[in-house]
Amino acid sequence: MAWTVESKRVAYCPTCGESLESSKLDDQSVPHCVECDLTLYRNPIPMGRATVFDGERALLVERGRGADIGEWVLPGGHLEYDEPPRVGAARELEEETGLSVRPEDLTLVGDGFLDFGDGLTMVSFNYAVSRDVADGTVRAGDDAADARFWSREELRTNTPLLRASGLEQVLAGMDAVNRS
Repeated sequence: MAWTVESKRVAYCPTCGESLESSKLDDQSVPHCVECDLTLYRNPIPMGRATVFDGERALLVERGRGADIGEWVLPGGHLEYDEPPRVGAARELEEETGLSVRPEDLTLVGDGFLDFGDGLTMVSFNYAVSRDVADGTVRAGDDAADARFWSREELRTNTPLLRASGLEQVLAGMDAVNRS
């Protein structure tokens, strides 16, 4: 069995508490517990993100805490250990915006890779859905300080961070939803 860790420095085994040693794997040094024969890996943390499109407008949230506070981003967050990306994206959308969608209504529009420069990396599965199939009223929730629709023109002239997707992926998602 292997464990994935978020921290750059891990000193003790998460299973037995013994001090970790270093082991070579594919020319890289990785933390290893001799007692448990457990190797720890530093893999990207999986995330699910979804945005609702209402015609030529995309729903974004303003980060209220954590990394990128104050930035406008796609609604989303970490996946639970037992959660497929599509299910996690739908859950995060509802938590952060008040809008609920069925996971099967989400269309995958792309992925993203986030590198925070401190050893922490994330991989994001990015989905799109039409406002027509979303239930509820837009309101900021969970770790979002605000939630609102951005017009295509506003996205182009005042481009928000969109680190998990990039502007072109958001606009392509808008076009895909509008064609369906």
